[in-house]
Amino acid sequence: MPPWGKITIFLVLVLLLAGCRGHKAAEFLWPDLGDPYVQTTNEWTRKDSLHSGLDTEIIARATYKSPEWMQAYIKKRAEVYGLTSDEKEQLRQNLEDSLEHETRFFLALAKGHKARGSLKFDDPLWSIFLLHEGRKIYPLEIRESREPLAKLESFYPYVNRWQDHYVLRFPPVNGDSIDLVMSGPLGRVELNW
Repeated sequence: MPPWGKITIFLVLVLLLAGCRGHKAAEFLWPDLGDPYVQTTNEWTRKDSLHSGLDTEIIARATYKSPEWMQAYIKKRAEVYGLTSDEKEQLRQNLEDSLEHETRFFLALAKGHKARGSLKFDDPLWSIFLLHEGRKIYPLEIRESREPLAKLESFYPYVNRWQDHYVLRFPPVNGDSIDLVMSGPLGRVELNW
């Protein structure tokens, strides 16, 4: 039997066994799919990419830390770290205070060879800004995340080790529509909420 035939039989058996245990195949293969936190994060995450011919120059995924996302994050963090009700309330208060003073995004970038290097506040390759109600708003801070990969993977399901991870802070923005833009000599990436 050819090697691909053995692999096919193995995959069919795995799917059948998943069905025999009372689980749907999708739940067996992707257990986080039904997780409310993952669903909320997916709702507040956008993706765009920039290509040059057949090469991918950049793949950007960003999560807008909206009030709705923050509520889901508080529950998830309390679950992951076993927070007490007082610790959970303190976290809620800290995050609500931060929402009054800034708009935050978590950004994951997979970059091609032309786009190598870290994002910086005065980056020569990229200009990063928000477009909101016809205004251009520049960040207060662009900071590379120093969090361990396992922690990032817990809170941002799309994260992997081949990306660079950043926290972006902007002045507070209110309204329905926000566009996060990265623009430069290689092109433009636009993420819309």
